[in-house]
Amino acid sequence: MAEEVKTEKTEVAEVKKQENRVADPSLGVFGSTDNFTLAWQQAQALAKSNIIPANFQGKPENVLIAIEQSQRLNVSPFMVMQNLYVIQGRPSWSSKFLIAMINGSGKFDEELHFDEKKDAKGKPYSCLAWTMKNGRRVEGVTVDMEMASAEGWLNKTGSKWKTIPAIMLRYRAASFFASLNCPELTLGIYTKEEMEDNTFNNSPEDVYVQTEEEIAQNANTEEFIEAEEVTDAPFM
Repeated sequence: MAEEVKTEKTEVAEVKKQENRVADPSLGVFGSTDNFTLAWQQAQALAKSNIIPANFQGKPENVLIAIEQSQRLNVSPFMVMQNLYVIQGRPSWSSKFLIAMINGSGKFDEELHFDEKKDAKGKPYSCLAWTMKNGRRVEGVTVDMEMASAEGWLNKTGSKWKTIPAIMLRYRAASFFASLNCPELTLGIYTKEEMEDNTFNNSPEDVYVQTEEEIAQNANTEEFIEAEEVTDAPFM
């Protein structure tokens, strides 16, 4: 009889122990069995929604990755799903989301600025992303149309570099800035535009050095004349 009572008490204690389990978000989705179980249940529920992007509908395994990313970035899973693309089997951020992450990170004293220049014909030519931190100017890499041409971005099928070069210059300047100054915000994921341009196999430093070498070897004979610098160009 005493043995039966002891067994019953043990079972009750185990049930209470299970009831009192609380997932710890600080450990991440894969930090514990409880965390994974809870995240998987959330992923299954979200995957049934028809207002999330197609890459996640009916695919709880993809949603689970989005949840993991959202916890690391401290944003909502829906925001991650709306801005996470899959290109050539790899995840990539939208550049607009990347800029928003930089501006909202609190790591810098100001929002991201863009120094833009036009060529002698008034067309967008170059862009440099920068901001301030503790009174010090923090810069990325200057991206220009010669770099875009040397890297082959202009000739890609469906390339936006020919139709909206000002926006593409900003996007690429922002991604270079993030890679150099706050890589923890990108979580090692490249932008959608970088993936489409097939530059994801090279680091920003490699692209910059390679482009400088190619420009030096194949420089135009016509001298480039800079127009006035534009700092407040409209951005879409």
